[in-house]
Amino acid sequence: MSRATDCLTRLKGAIVPLNLCFNDDGTVDDDAVCNYVDWLASEKTPVILLTYGSSEFAWLTEDDLWRLTEKVAKTIDGRSLCVSSTGFWAPRKCREFLQHADAVGVDAVKIQINTFERPNGDVITGYFDELEGASDIPLLMWWNPAGWCNTMAGDIRQAFAGIGKRPNVVGIKNDGDQFTDYYAHIRDLTGHNCAAISGGLMSNFLFGHAHGSPAYLCGVAPFRPDLAIEFGNLVEAGDTAAAKDIIYRYEEPLIAFAGTVNWQVFLKSSVMIRGFYPNNRVGNPTKTCATGEEFERIKKFFEDVFELKPVV
Repeated sequence: MSRATDCLTRLKGAIVPLNLCFNDDGTVDDDAVCNYVDWLASEKTPVILLTYGSSEFAWLTEDDLWRLTEKVAKTIDGRSLCVSSTGFWAPRKCREFLQHADAVGVDAVKIQINTFERPNGDVITGYFDELEGASDIPLLMWWNPAGWCNTMAGDIRQAFAGIGKRPNVVGIKNDGDQFTDYYAHIRDLTGHNCAAISGGLMSNFLFGHAHGSPAYLCGVAPFRPDLAIEFGNLVEAGDTAAAKDIIYRYEEPLIAFAGTVNWQVFLKSSVMIRGFYPNNRVGNPTKTCATGEEFERIKKFFEDVFELKPVV
């Protein structure tokens, strides 16, 4: 079995986008992050992902990303599929990172081209061309219009479809429209050993899986991986009624409540309640966090809806 085929076989079900723990001085609490990752892997979380938004790459140095990529991969140690992501770099820096990720045990890398430059199809294809030969580590593409367009232009869609046929490219993470763009990726890539991944929700995946999407980013998995795994098994088994019940009971209340607070603080609070993080602080200079009555309100929600309790 080729490396890409093995990766694609494991790229299924819930993906946890890794929210990081920041100290008061803006540095990352590596030990807290690794303890949390160790628990996720021990719970058989299918995929763990370091990624631009949830992992707050804007507030990391290159040294941080290099170091965290190694520590997370070594902590997972093959128990979950480990996916890291690049920064907004020139291709030559990206080539160096691919070699580093490969050397420290990462299973795949998501290539993140700076969306603020509004890259067209030629730029996207050319970027991947310049990565050829750097490493045989499996790659994922990334679609994020970053607010500058509503749906993919034809040349961008064609670029992704073409790149997706390359033997070391195993998928695309869709952060574009969760219906139109998601379906377009599924339509173009299914059957070419390349996975279309929802950016996503359980409700997105319930639709996408029926058309060929094998995996999705999950808002529940960071603190209840058991529930996310149960949902994935139900979808895989075709038990739509039971899968929808999980959406109605858990995901819909989650999204409704999360709309009243900072999303990253909200998810970090869940990890804090579990006992892994000492705070729920964001990485940007505002150091936004939830304490006192606000934290107690978040805590009550997680306890009431998800029966969340400390595990350490």
